[in-house]
Amino acid sequence: MQLRHGPGTYADPDAKPQRWGGRRAIEYVARTLAEYGDICIICGRPGSNSADHIIPRAEGGAVYDLANLGPAHDRCNYSRGKKPLRPVGIPIENGMRFFSP
Repeated sequence: MQLRHGPGTYADPDAKPQRWGGRRAIEYVARTLAEYGDICIICGRPGSNSADHIIPRAEGGAVYDLANLGPAHDRCNYSRGKKPLRPVGIPIENGMRFFSP
């Protein structure tokens, strides 16, 4: 399953630090959802209502760059924190092979 989001970008180290919030953040959430849809890049379910930074801001990710944003649920976004983005849709083995001859 390929989820749509930007490839991730780092912030310019020489630029003034930016904070995520206010009207500008609301605008970028709307732009992210319009660009990539509402499928959460963390859990893979529809209904995203926020934008998650692919490269976390704490790790030097660009704050206001669509290439560093992807759709996410508020809860998923908060729970991910600054952990790396893991692939979604990895098959989980159910263990039935153990019982097969």
